[in-house]
Amino acid sequence: MSTAEFQKQVIDPVTLSVVWNRLLSITRDIGERVVHSAQSFVMANARDLGPIMLDDKGQVITQVDFATAHCLVAEVPTRKILDKFEGKLYPGDCVLANDGHIIKSGHLPDWTFFAPIFWQDELVFYCHFRGHMMDTGGAYSGGYFPRAYDCIAEGLNIPPLKIIERGEECREVLELLFRNVRNSPGVYADSKLIYGSIMKAQGDVCSLIDKYGLDTVRDCCKEMIRAGEEAMRREIKKIPEGVYTGETAVDWDGTTPNKPVWIRVKLTVKGDEMTFDFSDSQEQVDFVNSPIGNTRCFTYAAVFLTMDPGMPHNQGSMNPIHIIAPEGTVVNPTYPHTYGSCALNCGTQIAEVCLEALGKAIPERAVAPWARHLCPFMVGRDPRPEMMNDPRTKAIREYFGGPFASMPGSGAVKGYDGWEGVGFLSSGGVMVRGSIEKAEIFYPFCWRRVELAQDTEGPGEFTGCTGTYMELICESKEGFPAIVMTGNSDGEVIAPKGVAGAPPAQLHQMYVYRAAKKTKEVLRTVDMTIVGPGDVIITRAAGGAGWGDPLNRQIERVREDVKEGVISIQRAKDIYGVIIDPETFAVEDATKELRDGMKKNRSVSDE
Repeated sequence: MSTAEFQKQVIDPVTLSVVWNRLLSITRDIGERVVHSAQSFVMANARDLGPIMLDDKGQVITQVDFATAHCLVAEVPTRKILDKFEGKLYPGDCVLANDGHIIKSGHLPDWTFFAPIFWQDELVFYCHFRGHMMDTGGAYSGGYFPRAYDCIAEGLNIPPLKIIERGEECREVLELLFRNVRNSPGVYADSKLIYGSIMKAQGDVCSLIDKYGLDTVRDCCKEMIRAGEEAMRREIKKIPEGVYTGETAVDWDGTTPNKPVWIRVKLTVKGDEMTFDFSDSQEQVDFVNSPIGNTRCFTYAAVFLTMDPGMPHNQGSMNPIHIIAPEGTVVNPTYPHTYGSCALNCGTQIAEVCLEALGKAIPERAVAPWARHLCPFMVGRDPRPEMMNDPRTKAIREYFGGPFASMPGSGAVKGYDGWEGVGFLSSGGVMVRGSIEKAEIFYPFCWRRVELAQDTEGPGEFTGCTGTYMELICESKEGFPAIVMTGNSDGEVIAPKGVAGAPPAQLHQMYVYRAAKKTKEVLRTVDMTIVGPGDVIITRAAGGAGWGDPLNRQIERVREDVKEGVISIQRAKDIYGVIIDPETFAVEDATKELRDGMKKNRSVSDE
């Protein structure tokens, strides 16, 4: 009998379920405590963070419903941190890092906090926490500005450093760090909050071990990993062996105009394993490069979106997935190349090409791409008297961020339309729009309109989500210009592809209305601009991509979309071949003839 078979027999399934779910809840609570107390607007209001628990060997045990970009990346940074500190970590320690060229994770504002968890002086787990801080230095707050000279210009590059040792702060290290960030009291407060939340989790883990015993908890963790690997291998075996490809692009890298950045993958399925080979992707560029941990993260995201949703998402389910990403390419850059938008403008495309390849391999499971991220962020100094200076420190108050108000949602799958409002692919649907009311307190901007935009859905038998329309007016004052960053946005030039016969999704649009000049100019993705009093930022975000031929969409669904105002009567006719009476919303008899003719004409043109 193998060790795995023996473990399966001796572990009581009820105990396994209790321990498994308790570890999940402990992990979730780490993040929830931070969400409810963080100073960082995007952590507190958009859940832009992710906690992970790993075993004493650095294997992912539990991840929960927080941002994909923070959770699925944990495997690689953990190994890089342990390369430096394994055997040198003690109770109460906390390591901080963000350098994507060392820990190979993501952009600099996402700080990684890594702490050992001890039970009776024995190392039992690690906690990896990643969250978007209020600032990380660099030329501008937030990190979403293209054309930085190098990664040093993007922000403070932090190699793995102990910031707390045996429960005591390393004061000189912290003094250096917080002298080089804006809003340092807030960043310091969030750092202490995260550490405190992890230490609370340590107490919860100890209570669990006290109740069930260390051997039982460790056996449960081994079984969790075994179950994850078994489930993934079982799913892969169902896929026809072969080679499948995917290709798409980022609009540009913020430096070289009119030159898309191409991401390409070749998926090889053999037996119960699969390999994603990104060797044909473009050489490294500026700003949108993806460190290897980020590349692995979004590859896993595509796999988990496609496979059985009940599968455990832990180290076991990752083991049968192999990734090839040569150094010096956009999916594995080398120092000192920049990577500020790696999750949103390259990570999204990495997931898209993997979804495309998987969709070719398993057409019934094909997942259409979500809407590309479109969310201008605001950066500046608040000129309002009540917000200008911190009353305690007298420091000038910097702001960065936004409520993610313009984000659309997901693409379609067979049988289901995409969901509005669930955000962008790298969030996995668990980040949320921040409160606009809170944002208007926090930033000198007013959100004048935020609404669904008619005729923006990704067409298909099942449609991608409907897009959004937003108007945002600057209420800053003369002498206090605000910077609008679109380095986190993409999809004005390259649209996400539809799947299973669906056409591509539509393109995003962004503009700036200049109040002083009374002119309207295009606002590009992967860029930045300065706005002043009365200027209006306008976004019209397209929705996610569709699944299947739009001419196969149920006629009643098209009629309902028209009644609800999601699509216009003209679009119903032109795209879906459905003729609807504008007064009664009845479907006219000529619909069948129109649909048959459109299908016939398309077949002739294809020939």
